[in-house]
Amino acid sequence: MLDVALVSLIQDMSEKAGVEGTIQYWERVGESLAMRMGKEAYMGWPSFNVALREGRTAYSIEGDVTPLTDLAVTDVDGDVVGYIYALKTCVFEPTMQRVRYSVGDVPQADAAVAEEYNNSVKDTAICNFCVIHQKFREEVAKNITVADQPLECVQLADRGFKGETKIARDSLKRIGINPEYVRSLLRNYACVFAILMKGARLKGEEEVEE
Repeated sequence: MLDVALVSLIQDMSEKAGVEGTIQYWERVGESLAMRMGKEAYMGWPSFNVALREGRTAYSIEGDVTPLTDLAVTDVDGDVVGYIYALKTCVFEPTMQRVRYSVGDVPQADAAVAEEYNNSVKDTAICNFCVIHQKFREEVAKNITVADQPLECVQLADRGFKGETKIARDSLKRIGINPEYVRSLLRNYACVFAILMKGARLKGEEEVEE
């Protein structure tokens, strides 16, 4: 019942604070949660990926996150500077399904918040809860180091509970991953993102400058 009420709250917030205000609120929620998770440090990518598989990192709070170790991200020198990661099931999917079955439909504000986020922030949201997820991941990355290097998180693709998808083609080009391959990952995963060493010189960025 409480999670169904949470979805109803979205409509109320949107009517009182506006769509932009709802986005700002959800971003603050994601940022605040990330700050509460604390800092982490790993000797290298293998130790980080093991910790993720075992549920020992802040990213594990989202659910079953899989390091796709066959999808390493390399810099212009060929060194591994990150990996692609995939979330099996969005933690909000059961909530959205319960809303549909108990209330009848998801509030219109859900789509309105996602649309405004896509237009004014970045074109990567399927529903309003994507705002929390993506802000949380971005802020968590700032609290983790791998081999003494700070990280960044880049959203790549996601799939909604109705099957709709979002593909961040510019981000995929930046890290050198084929969009159609990432789209195929959405058959088995709800969300795909990259965790990289901040400031790494990627091939896609070099091509843009040229």
